[in-house]
Amino acid sequence: MLYSSVNGQKTKTISLTDRGLSYGDGVFTTAKIVDGKVELLDLHIQRLQDSCQKLAIALPDFEKIEQELIDVAQHYQLAVIKVVISAGQGGRGYSRLGNSSANVIISVSNFPLHYEQWTKVGIEIGISEHRLGINPMLSGVKHLNRLEQVLIRAELDQRPEDDLLVLNIDDRVVETGCANIFWFVDDQLFTPEIKSSGVAGLMRDVILRSINDVQVVSVSISALSECNAMFICNSVMGIIPVVKFEQRKLSISPVLALRDTVHQLVTRLR
Repeated sequence: MLYSSVNGQKTKTISLTDRGLSYGDGVFTTAKIVDGKVELLDLHIQRLQDSCQKLAIALPDFEKIEQELIDVAQHYQLAVIKVVISAGQGGRGYSRLGNSSANVIISVSNFPLHYEQWTKVGIEIGISEHRLGINPMLSGVKHLNRLEQVLIRAELDQRPEDDLLVLNIDDRVVETGCANIFWFVDDQLFTPEIKSSGVAGLMRDVILRSINDVQVVSVSISALSECNAMFICNSVMGIIPVVKFEQRKLSISPVLALRDTVHQLVTRLR
């Protein structure tokens, strides 16, 4: 870890009574630093605000958070910055009574170099044996309880693919272990709806706003049998083409064309 702070103070420790540690009671966002600036900073701040409001977490001072992110990012050419907002400190029990303020944890880590390789050559994905639960109350929110993703990653660590497509217990396509997913059938672009499972990522949102006529669908795995191209995305890795899905080779040409369009938009939003 290159940098860490809690509530604006540099430190590597946090209280044992923090509710994020005890109950996963909090939210987070992870962003890419490029040339000393946080990409999509406004969208990351808005995501944190929306997530805190949805989970009824006391809102911290977002102007201070934004300023710290700007100040810290200036020291790095390429890195990953993460903001965790927990519901604060509390004693035993689930009640937040007595908690008056959230805890804000900011950290900077090295950028995963394998993402650069993925961008150039693409990745192979399979289908996870795990299934996501159904939870409309938390769907879309990047909250701190990521045990499903931990188990999916443990499965991936024992498999040869680069990532795994994940379904929910209703056998609907949702996302991959670390990203949102899109696919082409001929020239039509599709992505799963995020209503009962999964995380609504920022890069997914950027794509939906910048590419016309993306169909947001609720489908089973059979719907992907006719796809000719596919990619995964999040705000750190960007758009990564899938060159092989379940041993079937896919085209990367439509993905590269779309990636250029989205990259231009992200550059304007810096």
